[in-house]
Amino acid sequence: MAAPDTTLSELIDLGGRTAFVTGGAKGIGAAIARRLIEAGATVTVGDLDPDVSGLAEAFGARGVVCDVTDTVAVQAALDVASTDKPIDIVVNNAGIFPTTGPMLEATDEFVHHMLDVNVRAQYSVSREAANRMSGGGSIVNLASIAALRGGANISAYSASKAGVVALTHAFAHELGPRGIRVNAIAPGIIDTPGVQEQLEPLRAGGLDIDKQIAANPVGIAGQPDHIARAALFLVSDLAEFVSGHILVVDGGSTA
Repeated sequence: MAAPDTTLSELIDLGGRTAFVTGGAKGIGAAIARRLIEAGATVTVGDLDPDVSGLAEAFGARGVVCDVTDTVAVQAALDVASTDKPIDIVVNNAGIFPTTGPMLEATDEFVHHMLDVNVRAQYSVSREAANRMSGGGSIVNLASIAALRGGANISAYSASKAGVVALTHAFAHELGPRGIRVNAIAPGIIDTPGVQEQLEPLRAGGLDIDKQIAANPVGIAGQPDHIARAALFLVSDLAEFVSGHILVVDGGSTA
């Protein structure tokens, strides 16, 4: 436990800590990895991208190809991440992009895959990581504001992220006695290449995509680093007394 006179720089210092970030080769995951590294952590990122090693090396992380739905692959990736010392931090960032399509047209196979990647895999990664957190630690799950409110054509995605919220609450209770804090971040619309690509068909219809992305009370487009800063707070000693919390980072969209 941090003493009352601990300085701010000490509270945010992750020196000596080991982190594993899923889906960390680019986008939000890479932004999170960069911030953790900047704070002193040794970071390994797991990603399906076959070029993950090179992408991760560019910002100072170690990269390993990992399919989060494959528990054996997850175990192997965590073994790599904990080569030098036990895992302290896990960020469950990997997930399927939100578009589901009309509920009446979504197939069982699609829904099953969405839930497998976005919920079951976070369960598996958290379980395997917690078994390696001999000295306690911190787990941060990526949920979404879609878990907190409805929306057309994202039914399976919304359900999967609501599952992440439920897991976060449950894990916080179960892992707290082991010194492991569990929290989640619920991002709003974040300006990533994936979001731009998803909205591209609407651009042809005259929609100002950039204005749409920034359509929140703050009036700015959410960036991957906004989520990274939230993750840094949650894994640091600044959040020592925070567990089971869903931190909404959406520019006030759900206010």
